[in-house]
Amino acid sequence: MTGPEDRGHAEIEATYDMVARNYAAEYADDLAEKILDRALLSAFAEIVGRGALVGDLGCGPGFEARFLAELGLGVTGVDVSGGMIAEAQRLHAGVQGLEFVRGSLLALPFGDASLSGAVAIYSVIHLDAARRAQAYAEMARIVRPGGALLLAVHTSAAGFPAGLVRRLEEWWGHRVGLDGHFIAAEEVLARLDEVGFELTARLDRGPSTPREFLSQRTYVLARRR
Repeated sequence: MTGPEDRGHAEIEATYDMVARNYAAEYADDLAEKILDRALLSAFAEIVGRGALVGDLGCGPGFEARFLAELGLGVTGVDVSGGMIAEAQRLHAGVQGLEFVRGSLLALPFGDASLSGAVAIYSVIHLDAARRAQAYAEMARIVRPGGALLLAVHTSAAGFPAGLVRRLEEWWGHRVGLDGHFIAAEEVLARLDEVGFELTARLDRGPSTPREFLSQRTYVLARRR
């Protein structure tokens, strides 16, 4: 018998498996348009230092992971969707310092304090509050003291204040089932503090490209105590 948590996890995996090829094609050059995202990723890379080992948690097709690898980091991208991992491996084959593995935010495939940092760009938004807490604890487990975390969430959209959930049932013509949580920035900061991260910087922004979902979002750069 499976519970709601197992079903929710299966929905995330099945949805992203279904749209992986569409997603990779649609957003292939997205990062080139996101000046602030590139700046934050570059700051993260400078904080952890060239050659550092980091994780991209919920990496999707691996565009942020590749950007970090090209800045000189050793990057392992992790995603629950085998379809997304296949796209990432296809698109970035041969990039030095970059690998992709299938795994869950709730049980990350890294040893305790084994990484200098991690990024989690919109990856916790599909988790309810209890599972987000578990994911934050996993991030704290794998990032060594002094290491860095860069995390982004959607905080609100028209008709969806923080705390509400938007249900997606169609995506690129596919029938899907996916919940997207709008998460208050203060909640993110409080939960990260509880597991051992302290705030380094915070950025709030709206959509920055024509293709972005029309939401407000928060980026948190934090240090592991």
